[in-house]
Amino acid sequence: MNHFISRRQSLCGLAALAAAPLSGCGTWINYEDIGSGDLKGTVRVDWVGEDKFIYRKTSDPLSFRPSFMKIPIVPDDMFTDGGSIPRVFWGVPGLSPWGLGPAYVIHDWLFVVHRCNPPNVPDEVRNITFQQSALILGEIGKALIEHGLAQHNMLEAIVWAVRTRYAEGLWDRPGTPEDCATPRLLKSVRGKTVVNFSIPPRTRR
Repeated sequence: MNHFISRRQSLCGLAALAAAPLSGCGTWINYEDIGSGDLKGTVRVDWVGEDKFIYRKTSDPLSFRPSFMKIPIVPDDMFTDGGSIPRVFWGVPGLSPWGLGPAYVIHDWLFVVHRCNPPNVPDEVRNITFQQSALILGEIGKALIEHGLAQHNMLEAIVWAVRTRYAEGLWDRPGTPEDCATPRLLKSVRGKTVVNFSIPPRTRR
C-alpha cells in the first residue's frame, strides 16, 4: 500500500537527518498482518515531576491478551515515559510519546519484567521475547485504532522502530534502580493524575 511505504520512507529520512539510532535495521510488518488481541481496563497515569510519570494499577487494571497468548499482560505500578520517540518526530501526527499511551505503558512493563525480574509475574509473561514485545505493542496499537482512540495510523513505522538493534540493546540492558522501583515504593510517591480513562471507551446514555 503506497501510503504505508511513504510513511516508512519519511520516518527513515527523518531518522537519518537526526542521526537517530532508530536507523538500525528493523523488520517491517504490514498493518493487515498485525494480530488482534483483547485490550481492556482503566489507564491511570500520574505526573510526579518534570518528565516523570507513574502508571498506577487500579481496581480495573489495564490488561492485554495478545493473539498468541493464553493469559493477559497486566502491568503493575511503574515509572513510564510513554513511547521513547526521538523529539524530532514529536510534531509528526501519530508519533508523539503518548499517541499510543496504553500500548507504550504495556510495552514499558514488558521491559521492566525482562530487565528487573519482579515477583508474581506469570511465566508466560516473563518468557516474552524481544520480538514478541514489539508484536504486542503493534497489536495494542491496532486495538486503540479500532476503538477510535488513535486517529493517526503510524503503527507500521512504530513497530519497525521498536524492532531495531538499538531497541534490542535497551531490552538487554540491566534495569536501573528507578526502572526497577517496587510498586510498594511507588505508592508512596505523590503525584497528580493526568490520564484516567477506560477501554473500551464508556458511552454516555
